[in-house]
Amino acid sequence: MSTGKLCWVGAAAAALMGCASSGGTLEKSAERLERTAVDMSAESRTDSDGSRYSRDAQSFAEEARDFREALQDRDTDKEDLRRAFQDLSERYHKLRDEIGDADSREADMQFRDVTEAYLDIEREMRGDLDRYAND
Repeated sequence: MSTGKLCWVGAAAAALMGCASSGGTLEKSAERLERTAVDMSAESRTDSDGSRYSRDAQSFAEEARDFREALQDRDTDKEDLRRAFQDLSERYHKLRDEIGDADSREADMQFRDVTEAYLDIEREMRGDLDRYAND
């Protein structure tokens, strides 16, 4: 294969890999959010202050799962995805308020990972919704 053709093939492969990896970023963030939310929900049951926010942590973990599933559903359109994110956002803010009211250092530390994953999703949702939903 000539050097010109090899460069073209390499460039095309790199472009395809770039598309594939950028398209999966929101899904990876959603998986990470679900994982950290489930961990926090489980930990809230053993935390001495956890009873204050345990139910909200569990509801948020379920909402994180629903959001991830909406992303993976090929039939999800932009409005469905916006609604799923809105539901996720409302649960996140409710949990954040409960964590603040619990005044628990342990809960704050657990919630930090949840917050990082949530903020990644929030940024990505603002960035390019078209990439993640059907019209």
